[in-house]
Amino acid sequence: MDYRFEKDDSLRPGAVEVLVRSQELTADVQGILAYLSRYDSKPPVILPLKTNDRLEMLKVDELVFVDVDADSLILETLKGRYIITERLYKFKERLNNPDFIQVSKHGLININHLQALEASFSGNMLAILTGKRKADVSRRYLRHLENALGL
Repeated sequence: MDYRFEKDDSLRPGAVEVLVRSQELTADVQGILAYLSRYDSKPPVILPLKTNDRLEMLKVDELVFVDVDADSLILETLKGRYIITERLYKFKERLNNPDFIQVSKHGLININHLQALEASFSGNMLAILTGKRKADVSRRYLRHLENALGL
């Protein structure tokens, strides 16, 4: 990947224009575009959660991992567990946080709470998280996790 800076006096002060060129629209290109679209937006610090009987305010940095159970999401936090009714992709959009990586069709982990990765008997990996919590990492999503970790 090549990148460079070009000065352009025709732009208004403070403006930045970014152009991404490639032969094809690959997953890497889409990743770069997604990163650029999130660059200016700050992830929320507190996320409202609507449970069955109340509205909870979750501190995002306390969220360890998210898992799907039928029609519900199970949110494991440092202080306990929340069960909400929301689609995983919608919840991930609301999080808008690069620290949360999808590790399977049914799970997200907060890489700030990742302590180790172990080989699992099924050929997948097992993420060991804060508080001895465990989450499956499928082979299909392992590359995304490795990229997020800088490997």
